[in-house]
Amino acid sequence: MKIGIDIDDTMADTFDYLMPYIAEFFDVDIKYLNDNNISYSNLPKEMKERELEFAKKYYDKVIASTPFKPKVAEYINKIKELGHEIIVITARDKTLYTDEYKTTIEELKNNNINYDKLICDFDKANVCKNENIDLFIDDSIANCNKVNELGIETILFSSKGNINDKTDLYRVDNWKEIYEKIKGIQRNI
Repeated sequence: MKIGIDIDDTMADTFDYLMPYIAEFFDVDIKYLNDNNISYSNLPKEMKERELEFAKKYYDKVIASTPFKPKVAEYINKIKELGHEIIVITARDKTLYTDEYKTTIEELKNNNINYDKLICDFDKANVCKNENIDLFIDDSIANCNKVNELGIETILFSSKGNINDKTDLYRVDNWKEIYEKIKGIQRNI
């Protein structure tokens, strides 16, 4: 299978890693961010309006050093050992980064992620269609729904941004669950 995988808040706890920078830039307490379960998908209006400015100031400097979730590299290697192709699909572009590919490749390398292809594009459904993705993994309900509408199976990774949202999407909380789901799909092929 060709498996498309998101990075931010799927492979990495990116928003949590950025919290000290977010708190500094927007002059808010980290406690406020935590208490209100703030994430990419539910930024308050005043933060959303300055999101691009924040990205330009910090992303090139800090994203490459973002630590990934526990055992991501281990489980991606196990998925690759099953014979699957890994396409990393992330919503990054020149409006957010000086060189989104350079920063992202460095981030993946720093976290020992074994992948076949990297695509930086906000239209993940279109990427999945064009790349003939068989399974897509993301923390965005909207992205998963758009990909699902194309007849492509999805796995929703639970995150701060979606944990309280009701959905019929198949949901997981960790990478072991993703691996087990993929093994199950493979048995049914």
